[in-house]
Amino acid sequence: MHKHSYFIILVILIFCQSSIANQKDLNDTITSDTTTLIDMIKIREQAMVNKEVGLAMLQFSDDITWINSQGYFFEGKKSVLEFHEMLVNNKTSDYFYEAGSPRVRIIGPNNAIVYYSWKMFWFDIGHPKEVKKKEIGLMTLSAQKQQGKWYWVAVTNQHTPWFYEAIDIVTVH
Repeated sequence: MHKHSYFIILVILIFCQSSIANQKDLNDTITSDTTTLIDMIKIREQAMVNKEVGLAMLQFSDDITWINSQGYFFEGKKSVLEFHEMLVNNKTSDYFYEAGSPRVRIIGPNNAIVYYSWKMFWFDIGHPKEVKKKEIGLMTLSAQKQQGKWYWVAVTNQHTPWFYEAIDIVTVH
């Protein structure tokens, strides 16, 4: 073989090795980001259970938009904070809260969508065995990585008839 052919083969091998390394780095980043976003749902669930609004609020961007399950639109972190404080500081009702298993879709290096089911069962304070209202829904969260940290930038809730432990892909035949 000519020296020129060896050089071309060497360049191709280096390029292939670089592509494999880049794909591995990308896969590692996607795995890490997915884990971070799932952990954020777990943190939110515990914050709602323990009524730690401040902990839940750390996850929201300053320009967050939130549409609750009744269709009310909240814009900005202050408005979303007031909504959450209203939930946890209710003087007559309390709740049980549970989140289902999240499904994460990474749509770019700094953007993702996360879906998860939730349930919030309301009861009169002091009477947890007498559930007055069962709210069950699906939350869709738009996440954005800002300066290396993930934040929720838009949230939409919808009521669903059942609580889904996991969100499964459905195909129509």
